[in-house]
Amino acid sequence: MGTEPIQLQSSERPEVKKPIPAWLRVLKRIGGFLLDQWLLLAMGLVILLAYFFPSVGKHGGYIRSEYTVTYGAVALIFFTSGLTLPFDKLVKHAKNIRLHIIVQITSFLLTSAVFFGIACAASTSSVLETSTLVGFIATGALPTTINSNVVMTRQAGGDVAATMVSVTIGNFLGPFITPLLMVKLYLRAPAFAAWLPEEALDNLPGLYRNVMFQMGLSVYVPLVVGQIVRAIWTKQVEWTAAKLRLGKIGSLCLLSLIW
Repeated sequence: MGTEPIQLQSSERPEVKKPIPAWLRVLKRIGGFLLDQWLLLAMGLVILLAYFFPSVGKHGGYIRSEYTVTYGAVALIFFTSGLTLPFDKLVKHAKNIRLHIIVQITSFLLTSAVFFGIACAASTSSVLETSTLVGFIATGALPTTINSNVVMTRQAGGDVAATMVSVTIGNFLGPFITPLLMVKLYLRAPAFAAWLPEEALDNLPGLYRNVMFQMGLSVYVPLVVGQIVRAIWTKQVEWTAAKLRLGKIGSLCLLSLIW
């Protein structure tokens, strides 16, 4: 039996897709990259805005940032984190002793040692003032900020629960470890000894009270409240978090902190 070729009707013929122009593909890639890096770009924008409009975010400024941002924005970050993080994940990572040891050693000892080494090398030249180098060392000895860690970890798709537990521990230890590192170790170097206060440790009790009061109001209380709300209305909270994209709220709060 012979076979005859099947004739396709015009409506049945497969459509041939036109090739996408090279310039359009490049624009799509650039647009996708900018969209993925929107948080970093927004950070640059708010820094620029802060330069031109310093009265908005300064202490005692238009929005009273010492209250609305220092407490309000940070509290909102941790309230939304408490709403979105399962309690069992927080407990699991709280028991991860190996993680905490690695993070705290890296944060307080390794990072501060690197900063101190760079400052010592820079102190041999007259390019930077000693006060700038002391501030550089202090930055290396401080724990990383909780809010930026949580927001950036979420933005990168990392484990937010592990980050929150580790940096919270670091910020709890910071007021005790950082002054000791500065006063008992780094500022004892000859290049920075002139910046060692005679009564450097006298004000530590007041420092501890202020730090713990601020962390309690802006970190611990909102986190606990968020966890309680999640435990009572789990399904409603999960639906709301997915629909409203609560994780983005933390990013916006971080931008207000940077401003």
